[in-house]
Amino acid sequence: MKTIPKSPHGSLEWLHARWRDAEGRTVFGASDIPALMGASTYTSRAKLFANKCLSPVVQPETAVFRRGNILEAPLLKEAAYILGRNIFTPDVVYRKGRLSISLDGVDNEKSPTITVEAKSTTRYSIYDQTDLPDEWCWQGWAQQSVLGVPVWFIVLDRDQRISCVPLPDNPAAIELLTAEADKFGGWIDEGTPPLDEINDYTAEDIANIWKVTPTEIELPVGAVDWLIALDDARQQSKQASELESAAKDAIAQMLLGNEVGLLNGVKAVSWKQQAGKPSLDMVRLKTDHSELLTEYEKTGHPFRVMRTHRKKA
Repeated sequence: MKTIPKSPHGSLEWLHARWRDAEGRTVFGASDIPALMGASTYTSRAKLFANKCLSPVVQPETAVFRRGNILEAPLLKEAAYILGRNIFTPDVVYRKGRLSISLDGVDNEKSPTITVEAKSTTRYSIYDQTDLPDEWCWQGWAQQSVLGVPVWFIVLDRDQRISCVPLPDNPAAIELLTAEADKFGGWIDEGTPPLDEINDYTAEDIANIWKVTPTEIELPVGAVDWLIALDDARQQSKQASELESAAKDAIAQMLLGNEVGLLNGVKAVSWKQQAGKPSLDMVRLKTDHSELLTEYEKTGHPFRVMRTHRKKA
């Protein structure tokens, strides 16, 4: 195990430390492990593969992540009280093999004898270690794989109960995830996605993973059903959009300047005034400060556009 300085949480530098090591090999953070092991309730192995094929991008802070960040410090303080240890957030990332782990809490930065993972959840009720969901356990086993010390979870659960529970011991799981990280990371480095999981890939995943070539392929017979479905879905979407516009126009013509519309005295619709959202005047910026626009302009990832070319009956 080695340590590297930890950049601010969520920053591009922090993300890069969870993407590649100094030799350019793919590495995984603890939060990647549930997806890697097929245990994530939010994402898939295919999505993980596709994301790791791209450069990391800083994401806006969601309400869920903000809540977790706000509650982390008081939860670690409570864990310190319960465990009788000085628990604090380390300023380093712990790396071993293909695992690159940022920890919420440790008792010693250089040589931890215990780690603490802070969780707040509206999904789970946690009474003891048997209530820990698989995705959390895989994160904990990733930490154990790197540091080899006990892991505790301090949890504010959906019942507003605070529990401090140990991660179950599972050497077989640790051995399995280490092997899977090596295998899966190698696939990413070599650009060879696991084709036996092709049914889990979305169109976006495939566009991110496979480099498009100007070639043709004969589609299987069943493809015609999906081509028809795509055309039908797009037509229905267009019709729905047109119907929505017509309905809004008709209701607006009835409301005029009134904010609320009633049916038999009961509120049925409202049309409230909202403040305008701030936006950049790109035309003026380009005219007055073109040098700034050039400096801060960025190009997104390439994308593919799917069109059908069936002859209509």
